[in-house]
Amino acid sequence: MATKQLTISADVELTDILMAELGEIGFDIFEDTDSGINAYCPMEVYDAAAAHTIIERYRFLGSIDVVEAEIEKQNWNAVWENNYDPIRISDQVNIRASFHAPDPTVAMDIVINPKMSFGTGHHETTTLMVQAMFEISLEGKSVLDVGTGTGILAFIALKLGASRVHGFDIDPWSVENSIENAALNACESATFQEGTIRNEPLTVYDVVIANINRNILLDEIAEYALRLASGGYLLLSGFYAEDIPHLTDAAKPLGLQLEAETNLRNWACLRLRKN
Repeated sequence: MATKQLTISADVELTDILMAELGEIGFDIFEDTDSGINAYCPMEVYDAAAAHTIIERYRFLGSIDVVEAEIEKQNWNAVWENNYDPIRISDQVNIRASFHAPDPTVAMDIVINPKMSFGTGHHETTTLMVQAMFEISLEGKSVLDVGTGTGILAFIALKLGASRVHGFDIDPWSVENSIENAALNACESATFQEGTIRNEPLTVYDVVIANINRNILLDEIAEYALRLASGGYLLLSGFYAEDIPHLTDAAKPLGLQLEAETNLRNWACLRLRKN
């Protein structure tokens, strides 16, 4: 089975966006390079028009060079293993694959085998969200994980003492992968399902976490507020520092007050609390 390869040269901010977008149209493996990324998609699901539309959509943000190639089937497990390193977030969390040894010097060990799902823990926004979760008490709390990806944040919530954790994602591969990763982390009590926030019942949670992107957050923030208990926390990331005013302006009419903001290499995270 042949595979489509796009060799994309662009700044890291652009490649992060392109990975998220291309992951929605069938690209399931991404490999960092010195100048950007290599993105891979099985030929039977490759949509050239959709891929080109995504790339053209973001050219106004900076230079993007793309070289296309068609390659024969490879041992993708070997490719992935060669490019997947554990990530340590201070002394709090070590996120690793099952073929890596655990790190006994950190408080929490999380095992993630991402397969085709987006979210290995290597992005700055994951670090920001993990740090934000450690800064509030999740003991005995209910948590909704919006756009769960590989389930990383859901598992951390459970290990921080959450009594109930539910995650969802629009990608069926993500749901399947999260369930598999839950077993690897003894987090089988977490539940996962396919869909968007608008498919979720109006169940009220103590904490809602969403690490997605600015446009989706702005579109859905009122839905998050509807499902957040009074006094509950909304943790948001997946956007740049310059986007903070847009999100706080949208949050205020919903009774969501900004308590803290952090950023890492211009990526931002907000902690909001409902009146």
